[in-house]
Amino acid sequence: MEQQVTVIDVQGGEAIVHGRRASACGDCAGKTSCSTMGSWVERIIELRLRNTIHAQKGDVVLLEVPDNAVLHIAFRLYAMPMLAFILAGLGMRTLAVHLAWANVELWAALSGIAAVIGYYLWYKSHLAADSTSGLDVRMVRIIQHQCNSTDQLLSS
Repeated sequence: MEQQVTVIDVQGGEAIVHGRRASACGDCAGKTSCSTMGSWVERIIELRLRNTIHAQKGDVVLLEVPDNAVLHIAFRLYAMPMLAFILAGLGMRTLAVHLAWANVELWAALSGIAAVIGYYLWYKSHLAADSTSGLDVRMVRIIQHQCNSTDQLLSS
């Protein structure tokens, strides 16, 4: 997945970039009328990245996120909570039936919801402790260099 952004500041070996966040579905012909994932709202992204291509303030650069990283994050954020919900619900239902509790479905649903909440809390604490688990966003190339007044005077 690639995205164009503008460098708004350079601090040491890092660049702060700013741009419109791309949606996962891309720029199809129906994007103006699509309501998937709140596409009617312009989403802005601001990131601090290693400036491996020596971009300067005002440059438009191309960022890249490997597709496998996006799939890995999607699996952790969507598939794992669903699996936790199903397994906890089935486990609690089996226990409730075995112990002859009343409201078996309620116990199953509550345990599934608790498992999802527990998973997200664990995931959030795991992400805070492991700084390498984020997306591997990289600057690929400079698309357009800044044009300041000094450059314009020299070219005249």
